[in-house]
Amino acid sequence: MMKLIARMFAAALMLLSGPYVWAQTTATMDEAGLQSYSVQDVVGRYPAGAIKTQETADSALEDVKQARANIEARFNAEQHACYPKFFATSCLNKAKERRRVDLLTVKPIEVEANAYIRHARVVERDRRLTEKAAENEGKAILQQAPGEGKTDDAGKSIHEQNSVSRDAQRKARADAQAKKNEKQAEKQQSLKANEAAEEQKRAANIRRYEEKVKESAARQKEILEKKAEKEKAQQQK
Repeated sequence: MMKLIARMFAAALMLLSGPYVWAQTTATMDEAGLQSYSVQDVVGRYPAGAIKTQETADSALEDVKQARANIEARFNAEQHACYPKFFATSCLNKAKERRRVDLLTVKPIEVEANAYIRHARVVERDRRLTEKAAENEGKAILQQAPGEGKTDDAGKSIHEQNSVSRDAQRKARADAQAKKNEKQAEKQQSLKANEAAEEQKRAANIRRYEEKVKESAARQKEILEKKAEKEKAQQQK
């Protein structure tokens, strides 16, 4: 009896607070949209390894943010619908599990987008450092050139000295670029390995989600069948 009273009290609180929560969490999606909402649309837009530009990374982060808002709004709506039901606990557990799995499913997209942004920043920083190093090395060689072999400088033309300086600058830039390419290749290999791991994790999350949905449907069916049998038995008495 106490459990029933507690459940009725919780339902009353939910009904009183529901309109405020509903207004806040469903600003971008109506009730019908929330009921049919699935994160698979977002997952399909960003398969593992698809984020290769800053624009795509920014869009992915924005879509994940919106997906989380929709997941939370749907969860609030499902809670609101669960409390009046006789099997409220089972209904709430199902809603909680759906929320947990969906949040877990979109997480790898956010991880990949942030990883790309960090990688792009490192590449840009290395590019600037490489250009600066080549520029400084070229200037150093240019400053040293007039002092090398003063007896020879008298016989060299300004054109020849400038040519030597340009060659030295080109060599410095080439060496710096080679080092940059080597680092870039290492980072790409690391990024691909991370992408493969995230893809496996995402696939596992999707499989777990599908299994949970099937298990939940089976449990719900079993509960309804038992309820129907119980009602039938009571009617026959």
